[in-house]
Amino acid sequence: MKLLFGVIAVVELGLLFGQAQDHQALAEEAEDVTLDFSHEADGKKSSSLPRLDNGDYNETGEVVNLGDLPLYLAQNGTRCIVWNYDVFGFDSGRSRQLCDYFSSQGFTVMMPDYYRGDLWVPGTPGGQEFLRRVSNWTNIQRDWERVKAYGSESLSCKSYGVIGTCWGSYPVIRLSTLPDFKAGVSMHPSHSPIMSKLGEDEAEILEQVLSPQLLMPSRSDSANVKIGGLADTILQDVTIIEFNDMRHGWTSRGNLADPAIDRDVHAALGSALNFFNKHMQ
Repeated sequence: MKLLFGVIAVVELGLLFGQAQDHQALAEEAEDVTLDFSHEADGKKSSSLPRLDNGDYNETGEVVNLGDLPLYLAQNGTRCIVWNYDVFGFDSGRSRQLCDYFSSQGFTVMMPDYYRGDLWVPGTPGGQEFLRRVSNWTNIQRDWERVKAYGSESLSCKSYGVIGTCWGSYPVIRLSTLPDFKAGVSMHPSHSPIMSKLGEDEAEILEQVLSPQLLMPSRSDSANVKIGGLADTILQDVTIIEFNDMRHGWTSRGNLADPAIDRDVHAALGSALNFFNKHMQ
């Protein structure tokens, strides 16, 4: 199983290598990484970090290959959700478990591996290049067209929603500028600092969003995704629920033995399901 390491959050990367290096040492070593979030598991043992594969979970979906694009598929019905993983990629944290959960609630869930197993190891050159490569909108849109064709032709998808965590909110916002999607959900979103790092005009992109959006930021996420921020000002139909007891990453990698994290993971998932049920009739 591949381990995919991210480029956005130095603290998250530090947790992966905590046995060998502290967070400060890793931050000093990692080239090109300037976007720093505090993580929900900072200073604690997480339920899935540093073991990214969440190996104790038995997934119920399957991996199918659309040409060179791997896709995790959990099939259940004609309402179809595209899941966009966090910066750690296709095999990380609870991403597949969450796909399976949404499938159990009456949705077909498809998670494309945009990274195609790509790897950037913290402390080595190429961080910004990796970020620019995996966040290329032209490539993401091309992958979506392949997923849409598969969903419509092989899975009988009638409507589409899109959801993402961390890095995954970048494709959520970008894909939501297309007429294909009924709703978009972003949990602890990172699209704001990513767009800034890429030199993109966040306001201009938000103005192009066509579908209702649900944003669920933690206390350590950008002010742009919080109540009164840029997204709240620009988006025509947006709901923002702030999780101010949480730090970035709690839904996909939070320690569920912590009652507060367990509470807010379930609250976020419930809010997302209600949002999709409302908009994906």
